[in-house]
Amino acid sequence: MFKIRTSKYRHVFCDAPKTESTHTGFRLSTVTGDQQYIKASTKYFAVALFGGGGAVYVGRHDRPGRFVPGHTPTLHGHAGAILDFEWNPFDDTMLATASEDTTIKLWSIPEDWEPIAANGQSKKGTDIEESLVDLVGHAKKVNLMRFHPTAANVLASSSSDYTVKLWDIETSQELSTFEEMQDLCQDIVWDYKGDSYATSCKDKSVRFIDARSSKVGKMIKMAHDGVKGVKVCYLGQSGKFLRRVILEQLVGKLRFGT
Repeated sequence: MFKIRTSKYRHVFCDAPKTESTHTGFRLSTVTGDQQYIKASTKYFAVALFGGGGAVYVGRHDRPGRFVPGHTPTLHGHAGAILDFEWNPFDDTMLATASEDTTIKLWSIPEDWEPIAANGQSKKGTDIEESLVDLVGHAKKVNLMRFHPTAANVLASSSSDYTVKLWDIETSQELSTFEEMQDLCQDIVWDYKGDSYATSCKDKSVRFIDARSSKVGKMIKMAHDGVKGVKVCYLGQSGKFLRRVILEQLVGKLRFGT
C-alpha cells in the first residue's frame, strides 16, 4: 500500500501586491549570463536596463511607482552593456558595475536620490553619468564581481579573459591577478573572513584560492556532472560549502577544511 506524503506547503499562497506597492515600467536588459539580475542594499535596489550605454535604474525601496524610459533618471556611463553589478556592503550608496567594455565603474548614489515621487509618479531628474572610480585592467568583458566581506575597499572581478583580479577601489589599483583558470568563471565567493575565495568554472572545477598569494590551495576537478552552470556558497565558518547546479535537481555538499 502506498503512503501519500502530505506537503507542508500545499496550502501556502501569497497575495499579489497592490499596484501602488509595485515598481513597474521597466524594459530590462536582455543580456544573459551567470550574474544576478537584481541586487539591493538596505536603501536601494538596482536593475540593468535594455538599450545602449549600459544604463542601470537605481530605485528606493520606499518609493514604488512607474519607471518611464527617457524621463526617469538613471545611472549610465559604460560603452557596453552591464553584465554585473554589486552593492558595497560597507556603503549602502556605492554601486559597482561591470561591463562588456572591459571596465568596472564605482558610483555614488546621492542621499537625495528620488527618481520616483511620493505619489508614485516618475520625476524628471538628472542622470548620474560621472563615476567615482574606473577600474581598467581586464582584456575582455567583465562578467562577475564580489566585494570583500571584511575589507571595505577590496573587490574581486572575473572576466572572459579567464582571470580573476583583486582591486583596491580606494586607489584604483590592481592588487593581484589569478591566471590559472582554463575557461569562463561562473561564480566567485569569498569565505567569511576574506582570507580566500572559491571559484566555479566552466571546466567543471572548483578552486579555492589564497587571496594574498593568488595560489590555489585546493582544487576539486570534475566537481559536478553535466553542462549547467554552478554556484558556490560557503556555509558560515563551518569549513563546508554547497555547490548547486543550475536548473538541475542536484545539490552537492563538499567539505573543505575544518
